[in-house]
Amino acid sequence: MPQDDYRDVAELVSAIGAPEFPLRLAGWMRIHVAFDMIAIVVYRGSQPPLHIHDDFKGEQARNGLRQYLAQTYLLNPFYQSHLKGIASGVYRIRDLAPDHYLQSEVYRSYEIIIAETEEIGYVTRDWPRGLEEIDIAVALGVGETTEIGIYSSKARSFDDAAIARLNAVLPLIESSFRQHWQRIKARHAVERPQGDAVWAEAAYGSFGADLLTSREREVVVLVLRGHSSDSIAAHLDITRATVKTHRKHAYERLGISTQAELLSLFLQHVRQHMPAS
Repeated sequence: MPQDDYRDVAELVSAIGAPEFPLRLAGWMRIHVAFDMIAIVVYRGSQPPLHIHDDFKGEQARNGLRQYLAQTYLLNPFYQSHLKGIASGVYRIRDLAPDHYLQSEVYRSYEIIIAETEEIGYVTRDWPRGLEEIDIAVALGVGETTEIGIYSSKARSFDDAAIARLNAVLPLIESSFRQHWQRIKARHAVERPQGDAVWAEAAYGSFGADLLTSREREVVVLVLRGHSSDSIAAHLDITRATVKTHRKHAYERLGISTQAELLSLFLQHVRQHMPAS
């Protein structure tokens, strides 16, 4: 390893536990793989993600990040994988998503945010568009996962060679961030009562509970998680035609006609049931 590399690693290790560690980590990662932006969050159970670091530029992009941290993380395939116990590793977002997720209306409508302060009832999400994404997962312990998301505006930035380089340096990313988290964890003690730790997943379970049948709710939840009709049929062991029937009836009972309206209604439900901070 060249002398400069030893110096960079030493600087990274020396910053563990200090406020500048995430910035040092981002800089060290850029030596190995080029990217435009980075965001680092920690998921603890089903609570909203804890913001650790980002270098998003401009108020619009930062507003998009704030909206994600507040609500729409619930629709994120990484978050869904975290709840299932994702292993440490380097992932393309399509590796984590259900079938056809990136082409689905869930993904295309990701910008829909319910906002009572807006005259028409919603605002458009400001997350930067047209970015390639790679997610690095660091398993921190029971129910805790770090997501290090790196983003590039250039097409095919994260080719197989880039993934290989990230995998090669993953052990140091894992080890350093785990040590950093252990040193800063006390600063981010969970403030909400333990009983609220499952509120986000409970939002899926309670959505439409007073209107939909149990099967219709199962179908709707899988739609919200980005599954296609074929995938829902396979999960529930029913036919594709039956899925469409349940979905049609669910939409009628909810008083909606499109998947975009379903997403808006769900996010409104989430906010209404979010524990007070």
